[in-house]
Amino acid sequence: KLLQTGLYGIEQGGAVDCELKAYAVELDRIYTELDVLLREAFVSTAQTYGISEREKFIGKERTDLTLARRRELLMLRETRASGGHGSADLNQLIEALGVTDYSVTIVQRHCKITITVNDSLTAEQKADFEKSVKAFTPVTFETIFEYNT
Repeated sequence: KLLQTGLYGIEQGGAVDCELKAYAVELDRIYTELDVLLREAFVSTAQTYGISEREKFIGKERTDLTLARRRELLMLRETRASGGHGSADLNQLIEALGVTDYSVTIVQRHCKITITVNDSLTAEQKADFEKSVKAFTPVTFETIFEYNT
C-alpha cells in the first residue's frame, strides 16, 4: 500500500521492507490468535479451551465425553429452566447435567422429589449432580437421590 503512494522509497530487501515484513509476521500471528479466541468464545463453535473452561465454571470438565456431547450438554445447561421450576424444567436440568437414564417422582403433598439414576456415575459426578439439582429444586421439598449402579 505504501509503495503505491510514491511517498516512500521501499526497496526489496531494504531496512524498511524487512521491518514491514517482520510486522506482517507478527500481525498474522495475532490475527490467528484472535480467530481462535473468537471461535472459543461461543459454545457452538468452541473446540478446546472454550468448552473446558465453561465446564469448569459450571462444575466439572467432562473429558470422558465426545466434543459434540460436551457441547450439547453445555447448550442444554445454558438454556435450561428459563425462569421455571416445574417438572419439565427439572428434567431438562438433569439431562443438561449429562444424566440420560433416570426417573423423577414428585409427591406434592409430602414435599418430596425422588430422582432415581440408572447411569453409572463416579462419586465426584454424583456429588456434582446432587449439588446442581439441589440448587434448582425448591427448598421446601426434600430431594432424595437413588443410584441403581
